[in-house]
Amino acid sequence: MVSTAIAIKSIIFDMDGTLLDSSYALTCSINFVRKNLGLKPLKKETLEYYINEPDQDLPMIFYGTHEYLAEHKKMFKEHYLKNANLHVKPYDGTYDLLKFLASKKIKLSIATNASDFFAKSMLEHAKILDYFTLIVGSNNVKNSKPNPDMIDLICDKLKRTKNQTILIGDSIKDEQAAKNANIDFLFANWGYGKSNNFKKFDTIFELIDYFEASLS
Repeated sequence: MVSTAIAIKSIIFDMDGTLLDSSYALTCSINFVRKNLGLKPLKKETLEYYINEPDQDLPMIFYGTHEYLAEHKKMFKEHYLKNANLHVKPYDGTYDLLKFLASKKIKLSIATNASDFFAKSMLEHAKILDYFTLIVGSNNVKNSKPNPDMIDLICDKLKRTKNQTILIGDSIKDEQAAKNANIDFLFANWGYGKSNNFKKFDTIFELIDYFEASLS
């Protein structure tokens, strides 16, 4: 739980399912690759479940292999960059939240299990990239969430202590990453995952109200 006695100086956001609604776009691009591999399409709900559950063999689930091959990455990248911006959009309240937090001089960053290349492209298209001091993707660390590597890197680069830092995300991976890094966590209940975390918010506007009270 966030303590109002401690000044919040850094907020780390997950991206997909937290700031951006992107599961349909991801499903379309994964199914494009699957079609080229002769596999049946996955449902969006199936993708949302597996990408948020820890310890999943995603290459096997998505493409029937134990690791992503170069041809998979190429097909996915080309299709996603061409089509994602038609479907990816910020959740209602995203602009209001980021604008408010920026007005409080809080350092904002992204920790996503996508690559930083995709993250920057999506955030730029959504016109929110400039709010973030640092974007950390899976290609920037040895281990992705739920490992704490991303959070450790962000805290180090932004020179913020962990008791000044919060992670906001929509998955068990995010929740475990925060626990492993020993920082506070707020659950985005509007996203794709499910959690028993007592600090859940059903909408971004509820989160804004919370920060307005906490940061006043």
